[in-house]
Amino acid sequence: MSNEWDEYAEDWDIDPTVEEYAKNVFSELLDNINIDGLSVLDFGCGTGALTQLISPTVKSIVAIDPSSEMIKRLDKKALDNVCSISDYLSEELIERLPEFKNKFDLIVASSVCGFLPDYEATLSLLKSLLKNGGVFVQWDWLSEDDSSGKGLSEKRVKQAFEVNQFVNTNISSPFVMNSSKGSMPVLMAIGKNA
Repeated sequence: MSNEWDEYAEDWDIDPTVEEYAKNVFSELLDNINIDGLSVLDFGCGTGALTQLISPTVKSIVAIDPSSEMIKRLDKKALDNVCSISDYLSEELIERLPEFKNKFDLIVASSVCGFLPDYEATLSLLKSLLKNGGVFVQWDWLSEDDSSGKGLSEKRVKQAFEVNQFVNTNISSPFVMNSSKGSMPVLMAIGKNA
């Protein structure tokens, strides 16, 4: 299955901003959640930059990404508590694969939700995979304008979390990434499945 992200896979891990972003995300995750021994779904895992950081502390990770080339690079990291899936998340996939039979303590989505064709519907699917009391955390580029096609606004994320009945939600902009294209603030959103 070919995917538009396949062409980026080969050079993804050698881009220093990928590592910097993953380290910032991981630091924010640890500041907000005790991940010791948790079962985790890394949604839109890419080559596993965040997966690799989380892996030593958690019980298990199911890492899913539609790019088969990204998943090949994750698999080369040989993380023993990580099960990788190269596919799009759907109700059919959830029903078909045994990896989704048990719900997750934590779902992370790092720089993926802003690229989804239907963020709100996907958020509903992800919430269905959380245990009671489980937590969903996402990081995306913060956008002031939802029509820009780049990132997500706080307003849209807040509304999506409310519609999907997440509780104890917290939306912030914990760090900024600097590049040749300028500064890009990052949105972080946390919600709990009641």
